[in-house]
Amino acid sequence: MDIQAIRLFFKYFSRALMLLLVLPLTNSAKGIMAKKLGDDTAEREGRITLNPFVHLDPLGSLAILLCGFGWSKPMPISPVRMRNYRQGVVLISLTGPVTHFLAAIVCDFFVKLFYCLPALQSQMSRVTPMWCLALVLSILSDINVCLGVINLLPLPPMDGFNILHQFAGPKFNRWYYANYQLINRISTIILLALFFMPELTDYMFDPLGRLIDWVDGLLGYATAWVPSVFGG
Repeated sequence: MDIQAIRLFFKYFSRALMLLLVLPLTNSAKGIMAKKLGDDTAEREGRITLNPFVHLDPLGSLAILLCGFGWSKPMPISPVRMRNYRQGVVLISLTGPVTHFLAAIVCDFFVKLFYCLPALQSQMSRVTPMWCLALVLSILSDINVCLGVINLLPLPPMDGFNILHQFAGPKFNRWYYANYQLINRISTIILLALFFMPELTDYMFDPLGRLIDWVDGLLGYATAWVPSVFGG
């Protein structure tokens, strides 16, 4: 079987795993954090679960399968029920990206482990089950970094904007709510421009890709020790 066809198959297979395994974990982590902060809305609505079908958004799921980025159903969070409104929103907003980054680190750890263990090195130089597993984990790591970075962008409705919103003054808040629909339309246009700018500029201008690569390199330091510890 052609190696490119194999890579293409596992690219979409990994995206499906993202929907079925990682996104439920990320959403549940948000719900658990909200519960710890005093808001049990997600738990009462049955959203703290690893059942993927509770979390899937049809359009967002299709976007992840086709493009590698997308969204799930919003978690039912009620900050007014929390003991500290501002702290609650910030912590819950950070929970999603942090969960993605931790998932990326775990995947990267096993990829590096597979390639540096002497007993497995011979299997990593050709298409074997271990090679396929490493490929899937590598793609999952990339998707998690991508989603974590996108969620931290200071654009509504991303988690990064929710965090920024908590530290903005009342003047900004009044302006935002007075122009809510327009701001969200502009935010959507900016996001689409960031996603498609590389192709439109023949990859000469790709600020989002550069940011994702920078974060990916930064997270790589968390597993940089693996080859020296487990290598032959």
